[in-house]
Amino acid sequence: MRDQRRHCLVAVAFAMLPLWSAADQGVTKNEILIGTIQDLSGPLVSYSKETLNGMNMRLEEANATGGVNGRKIKLLVEDSGYDTKKAMLGAQKLALRDKVFAVAGSMGTTIALTTQQVFMEAGVVNLFPLGSARGLYEPPEMKFAFSVPYFQQGRAIVKSLNAARADRRWCSLVQDDDLGSELMSGIDTEMKQSGKAVSERTSYKRGATDFSSQVARLKAGNCDTVVLGTTLRETVGTLSEARKIGFAPQFVGTSAAYTHLLPKLGGAVTDGLMASHSATQPYADEGTKAARDWYASYVAKFKEEPGQFAVMGYGMMEWTIKTLEKTGPNVTTKGFVAALENSSFPRDKLGFDTMTFSKTKHLGSEAVRLSQLKSGKWMPITDYISP
Repeated sequence: MRDQRRHCLVAVAFAMLPLWSAADQGVTKNEILIGTIQDLSGPLVSYSKETLNGMNMRLEEANATGGVNGRKIKLLVEDSGYDTKKAMLGAQKLALRDKVFAVAGSMGTTIALTTQQVFMEAGVVNLFPLGSARGLYEPPEMKFAFSVPYFQQGRAIVKSLNAARADRRWCSLVQDDDLGSELMSGIDTEMKQSGKAVSERTSYKRGATDFSSQVARLKAGNCDTVVLGTTLRETVGTLSEARKIGFAPQFVGTSAAYTHLLPKLGGAVTDGLMASHSATQPYADEGTKAARDWYASYVAKFKEEPGQFAVMGYGMMEWTIKTLEKTGPNVTTKGFVAALENSSFPRDKLGFDTMTFSKTKHLGSEAVRLSQLKSGKWMPITDYISP
């Protein structure tokens, strides 16, 4: 009877342990496992390729000098194909079979939102997904973000462009998913404060290739400023259709369209496009010497130019490594989260805004800046704007 009572007490004690206790998986004497879900076979494959290049570049730098407190960092990659069902299988493999310590940089807003619960339930920290939604950092649990949500991007776009010229006829073309709904929520919030409204709203299903009917509606609506909630191919398709029918408003996209690949794919039709972004596109002959040196190192390693996704991949691994260093040699999830909740990363060579985290603030910065494509290069036209 006494033994049964003792066993019951032990069982109760284990049941009352915090979730952190199961979260020290993925850490051995010599290694820390980090997972990521990327699109290696779908429409965002070019973004994921850059992201992985940037992540691996920073990890190799760290591992070449002994890693973090004597532990090398190993990156495990799962392919989502930009499909939520496939992403869920990848998340379950990383969390339950590979038992990663953390997941970082998962590609795509919908993918990140869908898979994060798997990681939360397994006690795996979800770090810096490449998605832009408030649900990726709210409520402030075991998830942290740096990519400014489309909601805040929408507010910053309206705030900046209305300040430059108030008599705009605003219209929109957005992807019919979380990207589009978050963006339009921010647009409408800022519009309401200025006593304005979006005149013509159009949308498209993910994967669409024909935008003729949407662009025709925008032209018929006499739109002079069109917000685009579009990704790479869809942005080029929209701009090409507009050029074909002689429709030339000010198009302004989000970080989903802000990439050096856009002018490479679309050519002259992309010139003049504005976009909001939280990471800055590097160039060989622009920015600080440190930024130019980083650019040259990337080109030497990968034999191609880096884009903003390479910058984000490198940056997120920099913040992860700095947090692991701050955590100390006894790496636990609880200690890692506490370290990150007391961290601030100042503007660096890659041009991010200052990232500051706390127990109640798991988004590094809400500020974005606007840039415009001029002769194939993204040129900043504002500093960071906070909505």
